[in-house]
Amino acid sequence: MSLRSVYLPEPAFENDRLSITGEEHRHLTVARAERDELLEVFDGTGNVWRVSVESVRKHETVVKMRESRTVPRGSIELILGMAMIRIAAFELALEKAVEVGVTRIVPFTASRSNLAPGKRHDRWLRILIEAAKQSKRYYLPALDEPMTLEQVLSIPAASKIIFAERDGGPLKSALAGSPALYLIGPEGGWSDQELAAAREQGFHTVSLGAVILKAETAAIVGGSLIRYELGE
Repeated sequence: MSLRSVYLPEPAFENDRLSITGEEHRHLTVARAERDELLEVFDGTGNVWRVSVESVRKHETVVKMRESRTVPRGSIELILGMAMIRIAAFELALEKAVEVGVTRIVPFTASRSNLAPGKRHDRWLRILIEAAKQSKRYYLPALDEPMTLEQVLSIPAASKIIFAERDGGPLKSALAGSPALYLIGPEGGWSDQELAAAREQGFHTVSLGAVILKAETAAIVGGSLIRYELGE
């Protein structure tokens, strides 16, 4: 059984002891963490500490460090440009993107997006954290503030992929290494103008097959296939 994970961006150990407060402490309380239970603390940049619980108090959980390690970063940088879609579907895509190894997520509004991003950055960051804890992704993906499609198209990458329902070719021949940037459109699909603008910026139009996938499904499948084709 894997150890329960605790995310702290800057864990402040003193004499090998650490006080966990706030939301992470509340999670441990709800999970009924017990004395001597082993946990993992990670900072989202590859540093991991194995700790044991010394006490669970009203406002803090105190743990003692047993060992530390640094997890090497993966060789593939995978950037997801995700058009705004229904909030529940968008947030599902965020969660699963972490699981499949996306390293940066860029929300944007497409011409057929039926929803504006709103002020949801903190909530979305919490979703990424919880997904990283569950999947043992010790590097937290970067989460950009929402952009325009024009800004997303200007992000530098060795491989530039736009998944589309029509006029798409194979994925393998469109890949030229890492970083790989792939774009997922809204539920209404891309406009002709958007596809043309992407091609002008060096993007390859790629198909995910004859069936039409939901946007959130395409984000998951597309990211997984790119990682596989790039050898990870």
